Amino acid sequence: MKKEIIRSPKVPETGGPFSLCIRQGDRVYVSGLPPFQEDFCEGLRKAREEGAPLPVYPRKSIEDETVIVMNHLKWLLEEAGSSLNHMLKVVVWLRDQKEQAAFDKVYRSYFPGTEYLPTRTRMQAGGTPFDCSLEIDAIAYVPEAGDTGAG
Repeated sequence: MKKEIIRSPKVPETGGPFSLCIRQGDRVYVSGLPPFQEDFCEGLRKAREEGAPLPVYPRKSIEDETVIVMNHLKWLLEEAGSSLNHMLKVVVWLRDQKEQAAFDKVYRSYFPGTEYLPTRTRMQAGGTPFDCSLEIDAIAYVPEAGDTGAG
């Protein structure tokens, strides 16, 4: 089976040596997504191209960063023909586990019910990219017609 690189015009790319999302058959693999928005990614790509110092990431609240990451994840999965409801496995890296309750509140709001929640591992990262609050990677599937993703 051939792999297909998935991109979304709504999800900025850092210019790093990896693909954000790949679909192979009915499986979708999403790389660790940090909460970077286009303005930061543009500066990052430019610095990498020019061999200049990398920009400093302007951190936001855990809630704001979670919204950014979950939206990016949602948009990539939709471009691949899937959705958050069709995720099988999620790995969450938090900069600080003390922020887990705030993270979980936003995370849960992206699912219509507990039957849609994927398996999940949540860990405290030894270091996150540019000291951001979190990074999330995921594995999902592309549903057949009529599959809502509910258990």
